[in-house]
Amino acid sequence: MDSSIYLKKKNVQFINRVQYTKIDDQGLHYIQNNEAKVLEVDNIIICTGQNPLKELLEPLKENGLKVHVIGGADFASELDAKRAIDQGARLAAVI
Repeated sequence: MDSSIYLKKKNVQFINRVQYTKIDDQGLHYIQNNEAKVLEVDNIIICTGQNPLKELLEPLKENGLKVHVIGGADFASELDAKRAIDQGARLAAVI
C-alpha cells in the first residue's frame, strides 16, 4: 500500500510549505503563510533535506533521547522521497 494513503487512513495531517523555526517542550514551531504556529506533539519525525548530518546523532543520544535516523539522513544517494516517506510511516506506526 502506498504509504501516503496509509497515513491518510490513519488521519495523519500533512502540513506543506512551512519553515521550521524550533523544537521545544511546547512542540514543533513553524511558519506557514507568514503565520507563526506551534504543533503540540509527543513525537516529531522530520523528513527533509538530502544531506546526512550525523554529527547531531551522538549528542542527542548522550542526552538520553531516543533517536531514529531514516531517509536521506541515513543514506543520501539520490532524491528518494518515496523511500523516506515509507520509512517515516513505518517508524510512526511503531512509535
